[in-house]
Amino acid sequence: MSQQSFIVLEDAAHADFDLACAELASQGLSVVPAFEPAAPGLVCAGEVGDWQAAQLAVLAALAGADLVVAAAAPREVIDTLCEDLRRLGTLDHRLSPRKSAVLELSQAERALIERLLAGDSLGEAARALHMSRRTADRRLASARRALGAASTAEALAVAIRLGLRPPA
Repeated sequence: MSQQSFIVLEDAAHADFDLACAELASQGLSVVPAFEPAAPGLVCAGEVGDWQAAQLAVLAALAGADLVVAAAAPREVIDTLCEDLRRLGTLDHRLSPRKSAVLELSQAERALIERLLAGDSLGEAARALHMSRRTADRRLASARRALGAASTAEALAVAIRLGLRPPA
């Protein structure tokens, strides 16, 4: 008996989801577009946007299905889903290039973005983080490049979509 395979795509485009389904289908597996209790040899594919959908995906996995999951849920839902799936088989957790960029932001870049999300101006954020305005400009430019954003507003929108929040 082969080990189950689970692909979780976080912040992925529709084409990435289709490609992951095709990957498993090319291995001779049948893909069904729902998280339903299924027999081994089937791939259940769908979106997880909340706890209920995550539970349905895990139940399908427990029934023996492989999974392709488009994860668009809050961080704690995705983390719990991935932990559960790791216990059941092989997990391939794929991040979009932008999501990977957020994880690779330096601590200083992340702190600066978080201050801007809190409503600080760039000058206020620089003072609060004990850096010069010029250093803040350079770090912000670096963060924009990492996030694939053309402007600060776009960088902040991407950061919010990818889970960055203002400091508490």
